[in-house]
Amino acid sequence: MGTIKLIGQLVRSAGLYGKSLLFFSLLAGFGGWLFLMGPLKATDVANNGLNANNPAGYDINLTFSPSGELFSENAKLQTEKIISDKLYRVRYQVLDRPGQFIDALTIAVFLPRPIAEDLFGSRFINNGGAATASSGLVDSQTVVYTATQIAPESQLVLELEVPKSYITSTALSALKERVGNWSPAVWTSVSIGLPLLTLLILLTIWLARNRRVSPFPNQRLETQPSRLSPAMLGILLNGKLSSRELASTLLDLARRGHLVIRQVGRDDFRFSRRSASDKLEKFELQLLEQIFGPSSDKATGEEVSFALAQELFSKRVSEAFLAAYQRVNDLGFFYTNPLRLHRRYQIVGLILFTLGLIGFFANVFLFEGVRYLLLFWLGMMASALLVSYFSRGLPSRTVYGDRELGRWLAFRNYLISNEPISYQAQSQDRFLAYLPYAVVLDCEVEWTRRFYDLPFATPHWYVADGVHTIDEFANKLFPLFGYLSHALAVSTQPSSR
Repeated sequence: MGTIKLIGQLVRSAGLYGKSLLFFSLLAGFGGWLFLMGPLKATDVANNGLNANNPAGYDINLTFSPSGELFSENAKLQTEKIISDKLYRVRYQVLDRPGQFIDALTIAVFLPRPIAEDLFGSRFINNGGAATASSGLVDSQTVVYTATQIAPESQLVLELEVPKSYITSTALSALKERVGNWSPAVWTSVSIGLPLLTLLILLTIWLARNRRVSPFPNQRLETQPSRLSPAMLGILLNGKLSSRELASTLLDLARRGHLVIRQVGRDDFRFSRRSASDKLEKFELQLLEQIFGPSSDKATGEEVSFALAQELFSKRVSEAFLAAYQRVNDLGFFYTNPLRLHRRYQIVGLILFTLGLIGFFANVFLFEGVRYLLLFWLGMMASALLVSYFSRGLPSRTVYGDRELGRWLAFRNYLISNEPISYQAQSQDRFLAYLPYAVVLDCEVEWTRRFYDLPFATPHWYVADGVHTIDEFANKLFPLFGYLSHALAVSTQPSSR
């Protein structure tokens, strides 16, 4: 199930949701069916034709389409085309060592419209295995190829030549003609080069994501390194905002007196806004105003249920996210705004996926002789999805950003230390002040465990029944914020994630 979930995340990261995913799946399935079926072989057409009860008296009936393709019933045949400025020539191998002696063979090719005999040319090319091989028009729309005394090792190729103006040219056929004129070497180079480019981009993203920053200095910092908010620390650490940053922001706003949380049940909780003199970051103020409305001088008792109002938060929370990204970028921690960087790579991933899809079907319809190259196009599409997925957390920190992150990692070493904390009057205040940062740094359990032996009183901003110790507080609060942050995260617009 984990693998299925990961595949779903990769596909959704490329923008393939619902109906669009179904469309591409059907399209890929149709292309795969064509690939498996493939054009009919010459010997298959000959054998089927020889056994058919043909009322016209011909062993094999073929149709020459207005676009210049040969068909046996509804199946397109694999042919060789030679196209010049004035002439259009088609060759098709009818027999390739049939393995049995054939007295006579007649093949009729039906033309789409009448043609004058002086404008038309045909040949039945014989390698010497047949006693006779001839061709010619029997009427203005039918050409017949005849061979007799055909030996088991015979090879017969029919050739048909018409003026180029006789062929109906469409935009698609013109494109197919132009691409079809590429040499196999050029197509092979493109089929290998583009997937390799996609793989190189994916490797670059992987190396950037796995670039490690060591704590600076290489020891513990027992005090908060700077005045970064928890959400800004999360962007600095991961290059993006996630559910943990949302949870820590709401927790920090409650601790600072801007929110009151009342828990009625495990998944039933209410938020109300309060007035506080603490200065808010622009994105924090915007988040509160978007959820609760414009701030006023007096506190409001109106409560908001996040569980019941997810749909209302889509645009609102997204706007607050955009302000948070811009604030971190203004501090000089990143070379490029992380959100813009993620968007660029996701657009690149979508373009590469589209090119891979086009290349796949071009290989199916136009370059049928090099089917192994389909694997490269499939690999390119898979790599493009991975580019879109992994670029969402791609950091582009400056040297100053790495130095700042190193200090916070040293602070994390202090949060996860096993040393007990001595009792002080301010010990609970310190626990609550650092808890939002511990949530961002993924060590809230270790930080909470250090206070298990100390007295605890429920903070004034959290209202719930049955909370008397710090472990009871944690057991109720941590699942609460996990549920809440997930509800907010899934409601945000994809462009701001």
